[in-house]
Amino acid sequence: MTVTVLLLLAVPAVLFGLLLAGLLVLVLTRSRPAPAPPVVAPAPGGGFAPVPSTWNVQVLGPGVIGRMGGTLGSTFGTLALADGTVAFTPDGATAPAWVVPCAQVWVRRQGVGPFAVAALRLHGPMGEVSCNVSREHINRISANSLKDFREAGYAGQFVASAQAHGVRLG
Repeated sequence: MTVTVLLLLAVPAVLFGLLLAGLLVLVLTRSRPAPAPPVVAPAPGGGFAPVPSTWNVQVLGPGVIGRMGGTLGSTFGTLALADGTVAFTPDGATAPAWVVPCAQVWVRRQGVGPFAVAALRLHGPMGEVSCNVSREHINRISANSLKDFREAGYAGQFVASAQAHGVRLG
């Protein structure tokens, strides 16, 4: 009797454990971050030159809601690093909202993971910009903690690329 009860309890527990292990393997094999883009490449005249790159960006809104990190007041678009400039183009716009020489911009990394409000702060003639960057689509409605951690890695990649273009650490 005791053995039968133990088997009736053990079999579902083992099956549940196998199901969880299978789900973990599925998640880890399916969600691969985009590879880090090269920061510099060989230049035609010798030496190295920074590689242009484009990043998905969430610019947090001003005010209390922006400081809390919600998407409600955020503007989404792209940040482009090319030809010694950084340019922000909002989604749907045909021209950048601002283009600033990289030499006039400072960047600072913020916190990491789902508890960070903004991964980066850019300072320059465009003002102070709190933002999150990614190589992937940035979620606007739902949260994804695993993706938040990958985006922290993308923030590091963006800083390295920005520095190669002349942006200073601030």
